[in-house]
Amino acid sequence: MANNIQQIQFNRSLFIILVCLTGIISILHHFLFTIPENIQWIFFSIIIIITGIPHGALDHEVAKQTSNLNNQVFSAKKFHVKYLSSMLVYGVVWFVFPTLSFYLFLLISAFHFGETDLPIDSPKASFMGVLLQVSYGLLILFIILFLHIDTVLPIIQKINVLSPSLISYLSSEHIAVLAISGTFLFFLATLMLIFSIDKQLIDKIKSKLLLIIFVFISALILPLPLCFIIYFGLWHSITSLENIRQHLSYTKTELISWKSLMIKCIPLTAISLVGLFSLILFLDLDKNINLVIMGLFIGISILTLPHQEVMSKMYFLVRRKSSN
Repeated sequence: MANNIQQIQFNRSLFIILVCLTGIISILHHFLFTIPENIQWIFFSIIIIITGIPHGALDHEVAKQTSNLNNQVFSAKKFHVKYLSSMLVYGVVWFVFPTLSFYLFLLISAFHFGETDLPIDSPKASFMGVLLQVSYGLLILFIILFLHIDTVLPIIQKINVLSPSLISYLSSEHIAVLAISGTFLFFLATLMLIFSIDKQLIDKIKSKLLLIIFVFISALILPLPLCFIIYFGLWHSITSLENIRQHLSYTKTELISWKSLMIKCIPLTAISLVGLFSLILFLDLDKNINLVIMGLFIGISILTLPHQEVMSKMYFLVRRKSSN
């Protein structure tokens, strides 16, 4: 119960900070000076390095702790073989079925966002619970993407995963209204169905309605790199790191400090960055921005699959224990 209270307080404080930060950035961008696009992407990259990559760099620690709490033997070798194998398989699927892989990536990301933000206890994480998490995550994604569809479409065209006819349809004037309204109705319908099953769950979800409104407003007033990194890098990644900190501290007398947690992230974060820059230099991708964007997008999607599995097992365990 104490951990739940700490988590609520942490999320509330983080939310207030992000609202203030978004307000400051918006005032700067709209009233004082327009933030150049290259500065926006530099800010985006810095946050990815500080929180985005690190929140996935602890997957082996999370998996080890989950196994220990389940009284299972953890094998680092088996974990890494499985982790890398799933990345390899998904990479092959991307090569053979790029369009299917793109849609799969959106669904995995939507579920991952929903699973992180919506505190559905594991005994209640039925099909309807999963559907609610997916509908929530899709709503967040669609708000960010479709309110910046003019910026998103050129990137998707570079990746070459959608047909020209679909690209043309997504370029239509009212596509943002249609897409966001559709996903909102999907989320609302699943919410009403969940309410008929578990009325107490609705109380836990009310605070997320404020988050949805915040994401919508930030997407309206900020460019794509800024609004996306505020949600992904400063909300999703930081709340995930806090969840991981709570998880790794479960058998300890006191919480692991943030300093110790971030130190644990350094080795794999550094390896990831070295590997990324080495690949860019080795393949001369720095001379072709289209290939850089394509490689980064596909690379992130490939990493998301095993990462989501690790985090899903963690949330199942954490929420099962919190419901006891």
